[in-house]
Amino acid sequence: YLLPFLFGLALLEDIGYLPRVAFLMDAFMHRIGLHGKAVIPAVLGYGCNVPAVLATRILESPRDRFIASLISTMVPCAARMTVILGLVGYYLGGTAAFGIYFINLVVIALSGVLVSHLLPEVTPGMVLEIPVYQVPRLNITLMKTWLRLKDFIIIAWPLLIAGSAVLALAEYYKLTGIINEILSPITWLLGLPIPVGMTLIFGVLRKELSMLMLFQALGTRDVLTVMTQGQVLVFTIFVVFYIPCLATIGVLYKQVRAKGTLAIVGFTFVLALLMGILTRGVAALIW
Repeated sequence: YLLPFLFGLALLEDIGYLPRVAFLMDAFMHRIGLHGKAVIPAVLGYGCNVPAVLATRILESPRDRFIASLISTMVPCAARMTVILGLVGYYLGGTAAFGIYFINLVVIALSGVLVSHLLPEVTPGMVLEIPVYQVPRLNITLMKTWLRLKDFIIIAWPLLIAGSAVLALAEYYKLTGIINEILSPITWLLGLPIPVGMTLIFGVLRKELSMLMLFQALGTRDVLTVMTQGQVLVFTIFVVFYIPCLATIGVLYKQVRAKGTLAIVGFTFVLALLMGILTRGVAALIW
């Protein structure tokens, strides 16, 4: 799913539309302390957070790159979309799934405002050249697509392979029960079954694995036979907001170094926990 997304984005760039998007979104992005160019990494995030974080290099200010990286990791990528549609969309309906996207946008905007106030800085004004519309050249579009995809392959794949090996060893040596017990305080706060704990570890590796491992941990694909509708919603909200995947953490280290990466990981984890607890309370009133 990443390849066609990057190809489509390269087409929009070569046609000359992306700078217009940045111009149109400049007023909105200023409300959260950024310039219009920061919307481009956010749009990339709906495909994959890895190229989204890499795209923050187009921003001149280190402070802007950090905030844009934080926002990009919170955008629900295609893997998170799998969880949203596969759990909430399937079991609770399309309206509930759309509601998660809306809530996500609101939380991203509020988080941007909060972090901008915590990191005040007078950033330079945006000077942006608006190119004329033109017919894209296929060879250049393909080259841009490959360059962006290559970053994902070089940085993300080794991390995914190593993480998969570690998780396979944990399952082979029957460590899942121990891990579930260690994570039981989190599942208790969220009101989720204890076996769900291990699925959160898999979610750090790849977000869509959260749903697949949930089926395995519960021993059924009919989730509503062992979880309530509220628990399904809480689980999905937590997965959408919590720690970025391992590949994204790798590129975060490259872009904002260790301190910035730890700050983003910590912020998203606390935010996901608070959102999960809040969702649990609201769900208790509805169901």
